[in-house]
This record gives sequence, C-alpha cells and structure tokens, in this order.
Amino acid sequence: MAENRIISLLADSEAGRYLAELRQRSRIYSNQLRERYRKLERREQYLVQIGSLIFGVFLLYNLVYQPIMAWQSGLENDIQTRERDVSNVRRLTVTYQRVQHEVARLEKQTAPAGPDFALSSVLATALGSAIGNDKIGGINADPPKKISPQFSQYQVALKLSAVSLEQLVDALYQIKTLKVPVVVSDISIKKRVGEHDSYDVDMTCLALARNA
Repeated sequence: MAENRIISLLADSEAGRYLAELRQRSRIYSNQLRERYRKLERREQYLVQIGSLIFGVFLLYNLVYQPIMAWQSGLENDIQTRERDVSNVRRLTVTYQRVQHEVARLEKQTAPAGPDFALSSVLATALGSAIGNDKIGGINADPPKKISPQFSQYQVALKLSAVSLEQLVDALYQIKTLKVPVVVSDISIKKRVGEHDSYDVDMTCLALARNA
C-alpha cells in the first residue's frame, strides 16, 4: 500500500510527469528507428548492424576496457612500489644488524668506562715491569677526545731510551697483551750514535674507552 501511494505521488509530481513524458518520447523514437530499419535494404541493414557493432565496441573499449587497464596498471605500480619499500627495509635491517655487531665488537675492545682510567698509568706500569722504569724516557698523555656519543679516544706519546731490540720486542709484546686493548699507531726507531744494539724509540699508543 505504501509503495503504491509513493508511486502515485511521484506520478502526480512534476518529476513524475517529466519521467513519463521522457519514457513516451523514447518509445516513439525507438519505434521510429525500428520502422526506418525495416524499410532499409538488406545491404543497408548489414551496414547499420556493423556500425552499431563498431559503436558498441568503441563504448566498451572506452567505458570498460580502458578504465580496467588503467586500474590494473596503477595496481601494478603500487605493488612494485611496495616491493621496493620492502626490499629497502630488508636492506636497512641487514645494515642495522651489521652496525650492531660492529658496535658490540668495539665495545669488547675498549677500556673500562670511568673518569679514573688513565692510559699513561697503564702503559707505565706494564713497561716498567717489562723493561724497567729507567728505560721510559717520557710519557705524555693528550686529553681524551670524544669521537662519538659512545666512545672517547685516549692517546699517549711514549718515549723509550737506550733499549735493545730484545727489550723493544718485550715492550711491544707487553703492550699487545694488555687487558686494555691498546694500538700502536705510530713508531719511530733510531739507533743511538756510538752504542751497539741501543735504540731510542718514539711511539704513539691509542685506546678506546666507553663514555661514562
């Protein structure tokens, strides 16, 4: 009952009358086209059918096929973009893991953190027991240099006086076997004039320490 009432109201409205008139005109035009088509010769009817088929294909291509292909192309581009993003994330993950391993390795090769660490004292104690304090001509320590938020570099200029080659080897071995990893970054060996198997040695020693 409600549906019939709505249809009745629509039919009585201006829009309803317009739609009814539009349907009536479309039936008239459709009948006229059919009548004209029947009056055509067989060859002309074939041409009309071919033209209608071409027009239908044209509409199908522009209204259906092209939008589908455009959507498919956009989808493929989105997929390729996502694949590149995933590949970049994987590559960054591998890089991050490698950096983490490198940091862990460096942390194992660093001196203990804290303001009480002094590379000069460590070297003086080690070399004094290896070759004697009288062979240590000088130890000059630079202020710690902060090279990153995590690490600081300690540098000491060390001078050995009148040491033999055997004593030099002992000194270098002592430095290498310290619990605190120390690197000899530079070394200069000069033979003492008029003395057999006696050398003056200048070297620079470095160590990394974690910041407190």
